[in-house]
Amino acid sequence: MESNRAPNNQMALKGVVLVLALIAAGAFVLARGLDDEDDSEPAAAQPTPAATMEAEEIPEPAETPSGDGEAAPTPAPVPEETEEATAPPADEPQETAPAQEEELECRDPSTIGVLVANGTDVRGAAGRLSGELNTANYVTLAPLNATPQVNSAFYYRAGYEVDAQCIARLLGESEKPLFPMPDPPPGGITIDSLGNAYVLILIGPDSLAQRPG
Repeated sequence: MESNRAPNNQMALKGVVLVLALIAAGAFVLARGLDDEDDSEPAAAQPTPAATMEAEEIPEPAETPSGDGEAAPTPAPVPEETEEATAPPADEPQETAPAQEEELECRDPSTIGVLVANGTDVRGAAGRLSGELNTANYVTLAPLNATPQVNSAFYYRAGYEVDAQCIARLLGESEKPLFPMPDPPPGGITIDSLGNAYVLILIGPDSLAQRPG
């Protein structure tokens, strides 16, 4: 009877071992299946460099701290000056400074001889102008008649141009032309008639002929 139990115990032990082996194999297969399912899940998409750059915020410029530790305020941009801002309005009249007359060094009138000749048909024009100059202490010669003139003019001998200008300014006729004295004198005046006059005034049909007596 004991010989029959020994084989039965061995068979039972083999059966237990086989069952344990089957259980272990099933557990191994089950574990592999779970690992495969985990591995089959798609990996999370990694952000591309371009996406990272687009999403990245540009930092604000750092404020430079001032000497006391506080942030110095950013200076406001200086507006550029334009021609329209600096130019005066087009319709606004511009003031011009009056031109100052050149100061003349006039000789003493009592040392300047002046001859006035009338080149117009206005009677007494040379006499009236001679009297006006004589009142200003100029030495006037006897007035004469000259050939007809188109315009009035002042003639001066060498070295007396400034004195001719002084006489023209005294009469308010600074715009009248001044010429060096030709030889012979103009207007039909002779050298003898000119005498010691340093300035000759030929009256034409203009303002000099219309001066009041």
